[in-house]
This record gives sequence, structure tokens and C-alpha cells, in this order.
Amino acid sequence: MSADGVYIPKEQNSTEINQFRPISLLNVEGKIFFSVMASRLTKYLTENGYINTSVQKGGIPGVSGCLEHATMIWEAIQRAKSEKLNLDVIWLDLANAYGSVPHQMIQLALRMYHVPEDIQVMLDDYFSGFRMRFSTNSYTTDWINLEIGIAMGCTISPILFVMAMEVILKAAEDSAGPANLGGGCYMPPLKAFMDDTTIICSKEDETRRMLERLDVLMAWCRMKFKPKKSRSLSVRKGTDRCGLRYSQWPVSRYQIAVSQEPVKSLGRWKTIHP
Repeated sequence: MSADGVYIPKEQNSTEINQFRPISLLNVEGKIFFSVMASRLTKYLTENGYINTSVQKGGIPGVSGCLEHATMIWEAIQRAKSEKLNLDVIWLDLANAYGSVPHQMIQLALRMYHVPEDIQVMLDDYFSGFRMRFSTNSYTTDWINLEIGIAMGCTISPILFVMAMEVILKAAEDSAGPANLGGGCYMPPLKAFMDDTTIICSKEDETRRMLERLDVLMAWCRMKFKPKKSRSLSVRKGTDRCGLRYSQWPVSRYQIAVSQEPVKSLGRWKTIHP
């Protein structure tokens, strides 16, 4: 498979290459074929309970994942404040998420979820032979083999990425119990939308254990979090206590920045204040 690619900016006034997102311009026939495969694969995964939709809502049709996760996380912070509870929330940013997921990780996920072997072989051949080139106003690059990562613009890639992330999330989920939000309400300690992962814990030792576990798992599959873009917020007895004592959360050997200002995640600003 060969594809021309273009770079689109992730933000305003983008000048550096890492501020752009590569998009593959693939043929229509291939997009239709892999759209059908993606639809059937998604149905197979959801009907068999292989994707925990209370945790991962990315790539699931009929689910307004961004809105649900954003609202639930904001509500958790407000409940911790009103009920005078402890709560740690860590928003994790994955560095070059789609471009760094190993193809071996995708194959592992396909095997774990018992996807038919002929589909596994087909997808292995597809990515093994995938190459891209990029054009600007002045030049076109040579063909580049896609040795790692998925192709944005490819219709099968999103659900494959969700499967790979689900392997990691399932391996980490036992590191902490549900967050206690008071009034008999509890929330899973992990929330994810594609690569946007949020830790929500009511015990500091569980927060640290979950973060360390995720960090180890990401290193195992040769991916990593970006501490510079990750944020943390800690509530102690209903009070915003984002000082160093409570918010020293290390990831990838660096400290996650404390959220002194509102945090924007999944399109919504979050703050401890109502």
C-alpha cells in the first residue's frame, strides 16, 4: 500500500514539525474495504465485551465519549469538593500516540482478542508493505516505510489503536480500586478516549501505584507519556491542595506539572471551582 501524505497543523501558528499531524491520502477502494472491516471488528469487540466502554470510549460508535468522560471527570472533582473527600486526578498526554504504537502491539491485541488468523495475516501484510511520501510547496520526499505507528486517514487504524490501548489499560486496571465520590458513588480509576488517559483515585498510594504501572507498561511497548503536557490536580478533604506535598507525580522520570490553572481535556476546561 502506498499513500501520499500531507501535514496539517495541530494548533495555531504551528512552525515545528511536531506541531503538525500527518494525514494519509489513501485510495477510495481501500478506505471502503477497511471501513467494512473496521465496522465488523468493532461490532465483534463490543458484543464480546473485549472493550470496557466504562473506561475506553474512543472509537465506539453511538457513544459520545468526549462529552461523557469530560462531564464525569468534572463531576468527580466537584463531588470531592462538596463531600470533603480526597481525590487525585492526573491527565496524561501520550507522546506521538498514533505514530509510536508498535505493529507488534497491534498483532498482540489481535491475538488476545481472538481475531481470526486470516485477518491477522492480512493486517500484518498491510502494515508491513505500507509506505508514504509527503509533499510541500517546494519538494516531495522519497517513499518512507511505515515501520511503526498507524496511518492517520486509514479507516482501520483507529479501532486497531483502541485495541492496543485496551491491552495496556487492562494490564493496569487492578493497580487501584474505584475512586470514592461519596454517597455510594464510585468511579473506575481509569478513563480513556483513544490515547487521552486520565487517572482518578481517592487514595494517594493507589494514585502513585497506578501511575507507576502505566509508566512501566508504556516503556514495555516502547511508548511514553509526555510530562510537559500532562497535568495533575489533588483535592484533600474537599480543598484544592495542589502544593508540592500532594502533587509530586513522576512519569517518564520527570514530574507532572501541577494544575494551578484550569485544565482543558477532551474539549472542556476543568477546575476545582464550580
